[in-house]
Amino acid sequence: MADTTNICGVAVYLAPGAAGDLTSRILAMPGVELEAAAGENRLALTVIDTPASLAIDQIAAMHRLPGVVSASLIFHAFDTSDDESAVETGPAACCGGDCENSGAHARASTN
Repeated sequence: MADTTNICGVAVYLAPGAAGDLTSRILAMPGVELEAAAGENRLALTVIDTPASLAIDQIAAMHRLPGVVSASLIFHAFDTSDDESAVETGPAACCGGDCENSGAHARASTN
């Protein structure tokens, strides 16, 4: 079975004057990575599950930090590993070739 990663995009708004130490505290949380910052008060973060904590728990924890105005989930996805040996393709992957749509499994031309 393929490994799956839980990925959350989070927008965090900080109170004026709270950015310095608070940003460092947020980035020290497991699974939290800074993607972008706008000014001193807005952060765009990626938060993933780690063996020690779930992403949703980290988002809730940062939301409770004094100086955090809001921490909002703006994107969520599950990403599977790129191990192609585990990926089944073709008709057997979905229906065994029994689709009513005759073009459902047509391969794109590479000419």
